[in-house]
Amino acid sequence: QQTLGSLLAGFVLMFSRPFEIGDWVQIGDEEGIVTDITIVNTRMENFDGEFVVLPNDMVSNSTIINRTKKGRLRLTVEVGIDYEADPERAQEIAVDALSDVNQLLSVPRPVAVTSYFGDSAIVLELRFWIGKPSARRRAKARSAAVRAVKEAYAREDIKIPFPQRELMGRSEAGGFRLRNSRSSDED
Repeated sequence: QQTLGSLLAGFVLMFSRPFEIGDWVQIGDEEGIVTDITIVNTRMENFDGEFVVLPNDMVSNSTIINRTKKGRLRLTVEVGIDYEADPERAQEIAVDALSDVNQLLSVPRPVAVTSYFGDSAIVLELRFWIGKPSARRRAKARSAAVRAVKEAYAREDIKIPFPQRELMGRSEAGGFRLRNSRSSDED
């Protein structure tokens, strides 16, 4: 019965064509490049170089995301800016920096949106596109985007803060007392 289900699913996949050999897909929890499609199963190579064989009945019952179908892929990167910084100015600088990165598509144009208030920063989400998506192009584009925005923020004196904690002592408990590096008890 399971073999018959795989055969039927194989025919459905071959006629519906949600992906082709060479496409970058995510099927359920598995992600990689499709290397073979048969009547019984679909084979793909993941980005660790491992080969994954998925029965077609499982493939047809899973969510399929085809990252290469349109020939482009949208990526997002988050960056935090100091609470003292002007978010609109930071967005403009980020978009200008991303527009100069060769690995990114110029259309659609990169976008920066204010996303949320973080513990130590206002978080911006940078959105940009790459063409002919692959894992290698995705990694190179993200790396180039992060470098470009960091350099632009450094030039424009926009701080990218790191997590900080503010400690306060309760006055009714005596607040904080600082100890000398050498106390009289050590002598």
